[in-house]
Amino acid sequence: MFQCHCELCRKQTGTSSSSGAVVEQRNFQWLSGEHSIGKWEKSTGFTSHFCNYCGSTVPNQFRGSDLYWIPVGLLDGKDIVTVANLFECEKADWSNINSTVNSYQTKPEVESLIPLLLRENR
Repeated sequence: MFQCHCELCRKQTGTSSSSGAVVEQRNFQWLSGEHSIGKWEKSTGFTSHFCNYCGSTVPNQFRGSDLYWIPVGLLDGKDIVTVANLFECEKADWSNINSTVNSYQTKPEVESLIPLLLRENR
């Protein structure tokens, strides 16, 4: 997974970071409820997808690609590993980042980030 510590992600989640994983579309399938998804979009293109019934953040297609962003808080796995920390320059003073693996002070180029995130899935 990656953790994004930018101010927008912190305010959107109400936590110290947004934690997500990226999977290829061929490895993702909705089992139910896809028709119940709402979307909020900022003028910059930042989007948030959520369940219209309970408000939970839900997976969404990553910038029109063949990848899906998965909020890791939805997963039951105990062995999820942080492979990158983004926007460390904007982290909250009270936040304790426990990983120095692939530390980025700002946002890395998407083209370099995606292979890093998918490498852990193979």
